[in-house]
Amino acid sequence: MHWRLSTTPIACLYRVARSGIAVGFCRRQLRSLSASPAFSASPVPLQLLCSRHRSSTLHHANVPSRDCQPACTWSHDLPYRKQPRTSICRKICHATALFDAEPQQQQDEPKKPQQKLTMDYTALVVSIQELKTRWIPAKIEQAVQSDKQTLCLRVRTMDASTWLYLCWHPVSGRICTGPSPHRGAAAEAFSFGEQIQSQIKGLVLLDATVPQAWERVVQLSLGKRPGTSATLHIFFEIMGRYSNVVLAEPSGNILLCAYQVGSRMSSARQLQTGGTYQLPPQPQGIEPDLSESFDSWQQNITQAAQMLSGQTGQPALLHKGMVRAYQGVSPALSQEICALAAVFSQDPVNTPAHEWQDLYKQWQNWLTRLQDGNFAPGVDLDTGRYSVLGSLPHVSSVHGAMHDYHTQSEGSEQFKQLQQQLSTVLTRALHKIRSKIANFEKQMGSTEESQALQKQADMLTASIYRWQPGMTALDVEDWDTGKSVSIPVQTGKTAVEVAEGLYKQARKRRRAGDTIIPLLETANADLAYLQEVEDAFCQVSEYKEADDLETLRGIQWELVAGKYMRAPSDASLEDKGRAKGKKGSKRKAGEGASALQGFRKYTSPAGLQVLVGRNNKQNDELTNRVAKAGDVWMHARGCPGAHVLLRASVTNRDASDQDLQFAADLAAWHSKGKGEGKCPVIMASPTDIKKPKGAPPGKVLVSKEKTIMGRPDRSIAKQQEQLEHS
Repeated sequence: MHWRLSTTPIACLYRVARSGIAVGFCRRQLRSLSASPAFSASPVPLQLLCSRHRSSTLHHANVPSRDCQPACTWSHDLPYRKQPRTSICRKICHATALFDAEPQQQQDEPKKPQQKLTMDYTALVVSIQELKTRWIPAKIEQAVQSDKQTLCLRVRTMDASTWLYLCWHPVSGRICTGPSPHRGAAAEAFSFGEQIQSQIKGLVLLDATVPQAWERVVQLSLGKRPGTSATLHIFFEIMGRYSNVVLAEPSGNILLCAYQVGSRMSSARQLQTGGTYQLPPQPQGIEPDLSESFDSWQQNITQAAQMLSGQTGQPALLHKGMVRAYQGVSPALSQEICALAAVFSQDPVNTPAHEWQDLYKQWQNWLTRLQDGNFAPGVDLDTGRYSVLGSLPHVSSVHGAMHDYHTQSEGSEQFKQLQQQLSTVLTRALHKIRSKIANFEKQMGSTEESQALQKQADMLTASIYRWQPGMTALDVEDWDTGKSVSIPVQTGKTAVEVAEGLYKQARKRRRAGDTIIPLLETANADLAYLQEVEDAFCQVSEYKEADDLETLRGIQWELVAGKYMRAPSDASLEDKGRAKGKKGSKRKAGEGASALQGFRKYTSPAGLQVLVGRNNKQNDELTNRVAKAGDVWMHARGCPGAHVLLRASVTNRDASDQDLQFAADLAAWHSKGKGEGKCPVIMASPTDIKKPKGAPPGKVLVSKEKTIMGRPDRSIAKQQEQLEHS
């Protein structure tokens, strides 16, 4: 009997044997497989796709049971495998033993977050190697500073052109090629980009080198023509929060700096215009060497781990000792080397001798790759993490993987910061407006009090003939109930004076009520608007794509325009850029695919496109510019929500009831009523919708409408959300 295992557990099992990655996931898969009687059946044909370009087949692996011995044989055809079969089986058995020793109740424990990747020395060497192979020499056509920590150089060779990114972000610093950067106001906001553009435009990128071993510094040499000597140098330093970009002459005279570093900031090295450029001080630690013996290498790592443990009070960890002992080793690199060696115990003292030997082989393999320049770049398609040591599915270019990963990481960080800022602003604004409404409603009670005072004055005037000097109260008849009511009269005043005082108080409170009514209406309108903004904000709970960050930025500009928060430092330049973009879009009249960027997009059962606005700015654009006659516009009735457009005009046919229900469910889901079982949804033609003059973003008037009942729990958006979290 032949039993074919699924690709996923076998791929993970293979990765545990080869690299030790995804151990926890493999344990869970092994647990489910071991429950099947077919697990101990006769030979198992195993096939897995190792990457998009290479495949490996493990044919008829004889796996008699979970407690198989190292004598098991595995046939393979991996071109880059260098380990003996017995070693592979031993690691698989070790992973299985770990599974057997793991308590059952720990299977659902949350996994620790992975170490964030940074461009370490190894990744830098690979990036420079690819840059020299593909893009040198190249002419520099343009220099743009797309944000405060990224310089983009447009370079062109005889065959193609691309953008070279120099990013000195503290966490996402990188040098790699990538797509065209987002430009506009940000390019005008930073003087460094304009100055370096005037200095290097038209020059040729002649060479890219690492001038100091084991340090993350790149030297880009620029000249007038290929084959000539360099006239300028760009020194790009990736050093965490001390990262920098320096433009200098061959003599070392500094022309420009992204960050000026004076003597007050650093006594070791100053970087200022007019000064002399010096390379960073030599990093601490031992320089890795291929000729170093195993005993010396093991002793250095053990001592460094124990020393670090004594300083921090935390347990000694092998990979941290590796980082502490040697130069050019990052935390992510040390963990990957341990994973490649399948070293699961992290205590240097208790690590078995054979695991130390495997770890030393992987260390030597890393140094050999650095020496020979023979790297194997790969990408994890699920997480986007990249590697250059062959532990992940192979890719032809590492630059794209670097750019995608670090751009995602940087965008996620910006998203979290802006999300926290907007959450604070919205909470304060909503609390303030609700307090104002409560105060107005309290003052509105004065209108009822004015009527009571007016009635007392009338009754007192009607019974004034009964008043006698020296009386402290006058009993009068209540016209509504017929009962006797006592009205107090102040000593020294007549009944006429008391009545006049009551009339005066009644008029005053009546005028106050008339003044508060429009203020209360305005406050209620502001509250409704802020609730719509809050609903749009809550729809973007986590960072998944670049449009999510742009959605928050759109909400930020709404709050800035409403004076609920201060504008960012480059607000004036950003406004100019937005104005330029607006003029260009008017000429295009909203046509083309670019006009639909940023919206949430869905496809109805009949194939019609459904667009959903992410914030009030997009709602305005969707309703007033994208919508055409023949489309169907929808919005949740009576609660804040997104504008939804069913684009039936594209196909020149009416939308079916199934399509309308599909769009109505989306409108209900993207609204404040998403928690209800049913939510009424307004349905109208775009020709029956107008935006009042001076109305805030997202506000429209509907002259003719119909109502359809939306079911948010049946929407495709909820189904997608459940799949993402499953």
